[in-house]
Amino acid sequence: MICMVLPCVRIWSDKCSSKYGRRRPFILAGSLMISVVVTIIGFSADIGYLLGDADEDHRNFKGT
Repeated sequence: MICMVLPCVRIWSDKCSSKYGRRRPFILAGSLMISVVVTIIGFSADIGYLLGDADEDHRNFKGT
């Protein structure tokens, strides 16, 4: 998937004419997406429990 996404992002960033530059908007968007994904990964056990994951062989739910 990365092999398909990165060339497209490079083309879009080369054609970008933002007042913040060609690369900064893409760096900001990528950073925000990575932050969200890392947060989701950190809470994946709790999210799985909330979505109905079986309680067998899993730790107890300790979320709020």
